[in-house]
Amino acid sequence: MPKKSSTAITEVPGYAVLPVKLPPASSSFPKPVTHYVYLRPHEPRIPDADTARSLFLVNVPVDTTELHLRHLFSSQLSAGRVERVHFEGVFSRSNAVTTHAPTTNTAETLSSQQGKKRKRQDVVTSQELETQLRSAGLPSTWDRELHTSGTHAIVTFVDRPAMEASLKAVRKFASKERKSPIIWGEGIEDRLPALGITRYRKHASKIRYPSADELLSIVNNYMALYTQWEETRALEVSRRAAEPDEDGFITVTRGPRFTDVAREDEVKELVEKQRKREEGLGDFYRFQTREKRKERQNELLRRFDEDKRKIEKLKKSRGRIMPEGM
Repeated sequence: MPKKSSTAITEVPGYAVLPVKLPPASSSFPKPVTHYVYLRPHEPRIPDADTARSLFLVNVPVDTTELHLRHLFSSQLSAGRVERVHFEGVFSRSNAVTTHAPTTNTAETLSSQQGKKRKRQDVVTSQELETQLRSAGLPSTWDRELHTSGTHAIVTFVDRPAMEASLKAVRKFASKERKSPIIWGEGIEDRLPALGITRYRKHASKIRYPSADELLSIVNNYMALYTQWEETRALEVSRRAAEPDEDGFITVTRGPRFTDVAREDEVKELVEKQRKREEGLGDFYRFQTREKRKERQNELLRRFDEDKRKIEKLKKSRGRIMPEGM
């Protein structure tokens, strides 16, 4: 927990503290408010190629966008250049981590993520791909996203020196008493959609839909990810099937089928095989063969008696005119 003094938060173990001034939002909040953002080098449990040039930010303002953070580090702090920003939170239903990009260009974000997955396809598991499928979705119909209180973000810079310079600039700014504080979003007000009642009026007056090209790109990326998940899952199943059991034996089975149509065809094939097998076992026992032979003999005797009666009638009616119906 941060240590509080009588005036401000001065120290957080392991973090650099950056105070920013939030401008007045409306008549309900006519005075600016000091907000504190905490930063440190990004240190995830499983590092990747971008970890060394990334900063981990905690408690960013709820209206933060990628443009805010780019402007903060490049212009207001005159430090490093930002490559991209990921806003992260907890997905409650699956306890998975999802990424919420405040920009509307969701198709490019998914495309870049797909490129990374292809580069390290050999190490991505089916569970990771399933988590990414659950977190993927359509773009928001709002012109600007808002975050929950205490949201954290990962800011990736163009290189490690840019990240180190940005962190150094934050610490230097926080350690000095400056008369001109950093005003959050100052200089980019005209480049961001309005908030407050204007945002809701705009949303209610004109319902926004994603463009057809953006939807097509998102759907194509989703289907490519789903195909990769199917292939990865099939490889994992075949790999597990090829592993010997405790006795050293390998069970040879038919490869799995994942689509509903394939399952239905497989069930029909099994039913047809069972029916043919049962037909071959119809006369398996001797008493069944004897019973069928007796049935055929009785049928022949019945037909013989009917033919015999017909012949007797024909003999008696020789030389006579048989009325109809006889």
